[in-house]
Amino acid sequence: MKFYQETTEWADPFGNGVYLLDDSKTKMYAYIRPGSTEIKHFKTAIRIDTRGRKFRLLPNQPNFVIAEPENPDRWEVTGSRGDVYVVTQEEGQYNCSCSGFKYRGTCRHVKEFETK
Repeated sequence: MKFYQETTEWADPFGNGVYLLDDSKTKMYAYIRPGSTEIKHFKTAIRIDTRGRKFRLLPNQPNFVIAEPENPDRWEVTGSRGDVYVVTQEEGQYNCSCSGFKYRGTCRHVKEFETK
């Protein structure tokens, strides 16, 4: 899990928050509202749609520790260009950290596991 500052330029100037996301950027565990330093965390992760949104990686927030949930259905796969992606399965749903999965909702990495 990593902290990300959203940098999306919105038509409405409501500000961008900081989010604690999993490696695939599909689940949010905590957030910091714009203009605040208080970290709000969720009891269980919530899904977040990051399509069309921009983020920059931040260093871990000081004095903030959250245990990453154990997920025995987690695999690292190497893409065709040598990049390493994380494929997870939770409640029958597969996710992948590759950009193709984020934009299409499926990818060849996930298809490999769905056919097993």
